[in-house]
This record gives sequence, structure tokens and C-alpha cells, in this order.
Amino acid sequence: MESFHAFSALHAATLAVLAALMLAAIVARRRRPRPAAERAVALGFLAAWLTTYAYLLWPPLRDLPTTLPLHLCHLAALNAPLVLLTGWRPLRAIQYFWGLALCTQAMITPALAEGPALYPFWFFWTYHGMAVGVPLYDVFARGFRPTWRDYGLACAVTLAYGAMILPLDLAFGWNYGFLGPSKPGVPSIVDFLGPWPERLLAICAIAAGAMALAQLPWTIARRLRRR
Repeated sequence: MESFHAFSALHAATLAVLAALMLAAIVARRRRPRPAAERAVALGFLAAWLTTYAYLLWPPLRDLPTTLPLHLCHLAALNAPLVLLTGWRPLRAIQYFWGLALCTQAMITPALAEGPALYPFWFFWTYHGMAVGVPLYDVFARGFRPTWRDYGLACAVTLAYGAMILPLDLAFGWNYGFLGPSKPGVPSIVDFLGPWPERLLAICAIAAGAMALAQLPWTIARRLRRR
């Protein structure tokens, strides 16, 4: 199978497998911490991430508008193993908000054409699985609890990302971060946000709102505990 289509049976099966793997990892960690296994997963994925994008920089695969690791999900996937390796709170905070509030959209409407017979399919779902799975693992297995201060940090880093990527998109005709004038080649939320550049404000508002919603349950839980 060399092609992939969003909202297909293959799409549903892939999401189900990823959910099962995430759940299994969380249950295993809660039963017995295995730092060596976490390091092995983190280092293995980090090696795969680095070698894949190094390989994509060489012809004939090199295509600067599409193969550079400049989408937010690419960077979230790179951050995920660092969370497992370091446990540094700023990295955990960024991963939580980027992974659960923003990268989940890429799993719902994946910009992917290759099927299981081709490597991009496996790498796409592996790095999105890491981007979303690590914050779930961090919360439910390692006890991370985000705060509004963490939310502020995530918003600041997201704005810095946009300030870096938008000039590159405009200068070279790219669409990394979906901040450029063009749209993804598959159906996505960008289709409903109106023309460019007005939709940039909508993208910022949706990102900030989605991350705020990811913080809201923890705020409610803390208030209920105080009562």
C-alpha cells in the first residue's frame, strides 16, 4: 500500500495503534519506572530524527519547501526525547502545550500521501506519536502538572517560532508552520480561516486558545482540591 488518505480505515487503524502503544507505555511506567528504557527510546528516536533529516538534505530528495524540519510538529518531535532525557521543566511545558494542543491537529488531518509501503509513512507517524505521546506519558506516568506560568512560556516560545518562520516563508515562498500565503495540500483547519494575511490572526488566536484549554483542567482540579 503506497498511498495514504486522511479519514480512511488506514488512518483510523493507525491512530488506534498509536493510542494503544501510548496506553501501554503509561501503564508500564506506572507499574515500574524504567529510566534505562526511557533513555533508550529517547536516544533511538533522536538518532532517527537526526539521520532522517540529514538524509533529506541531500539530492534527489532535497526539496527545501517541504523537507526542512521547520514545522512546529518537527520541532516538538525533536523536543520530545529531550524531555525524556532531561526532565527539564521548560521543555516539559513546551512539549505539553505544543504536543497536546497543536500537534494533535496534524494527526487528525495529516499532510501525508505515502502509505505503509514507504518510509515517510512510518516516520510521519513515529514523530507525531512522540510529539503527542510524550506529554501524555509525562502527565499520566511521570506526574507533570502544567501551570499558567508554563502556559505563558509556551505562548512566548510559540510567538518566537512564528517570528522566525514567517519571514522565511515570505522570503522563499514556503509554508512552514502554515503561516505562508499558500495552504496545505490536504483538507485542514487552515481552509476555514479565511484569506492570508488575515488568517494569521486567527491562527494565533486558535493556538493560544487551544493551549489555554489544555491548561484549564489543571486549574479546575487545583481549585477543587482547595475546596
